[in-house]
Amino acid sequence: MQGKVIALLSAILGFIIAIAGGYAAVKFGLMGIAHMTKDQQKIREARDGMTNVAIGLIVVIFASAAVAWLQGLAG
Repeated sequence: MQGKVIALLSAILGFIIAIAGGYAAVKFGLMGIAHMTKDQQKIREARDGMTNVAIGLIVVIFASAAVAWLQGLAG
């Protein structure tokens, strides 16, 4: 039973990571396009957006590592 729960949670985590990665790629691309404008306000917003995307990806990576570590502890 415990193995099935861990397998289910691993599958859900993999799905969430895939969605987060795809969203981050699209968002980062859109921010890159916005960064090429001449409007200084939009450039600042795009730079802030890129920073937020990078922070979000770091959070996802650390969360994934934490879950893998907890799975290792659980056996």
